[in-house]
Amino acid sequence: MKASFELEAESSLEYLSRIGDFVLDSTRGSGLDQRETFHLMTAVDEACTNIIKYSGSDEIEIKCEVKDELVVVQIKDDGVAFNPLEAPTPDLNVPLEERKVGGLGIHFIRTLMDDVKYERREGKNMLTMTLRHRQNNISRS
Repeated sequence: MKASFELEAESSLEYLSRIGDFVLDSTRGSGLDQRETFHLMTAVDEACTNIIKYSGSDEIEIKCEVKDELVVVQIKDDGVAFNPLEAPTPDLNVPLEERKVGGLGIHFIRTLMDDVKYERREGKNMLTMTLRHRQNNISRS
């Protein structure tokens, strides 16, 4: 299976459910299991929420590609340059009440996805997240 889908959405918290529906619809039939779908949806939601809250972008562009056992989601915005991969990893061993605010969503993105890349090109932030579904690697008896 190979398919590609694109969405442009207003950079507003009101559009998060539309973005989520778009990703779900785009990956339907891709072979992602329930857990993998949850990981993908969590990562996309975290990335888009950060863009909406902090980037100053008016619009978010999302491209979702399904290629064999891969699902690739690219999120673009024209907000302030920010490479989430350079953000420090939060110290999860520190008690919750002593932790610094922020960074946990980026940590989720890094740990839930198989690959995450960032680049700034032509005045746009481009975050590319890849998830490899493992359904075909599970032997069924």
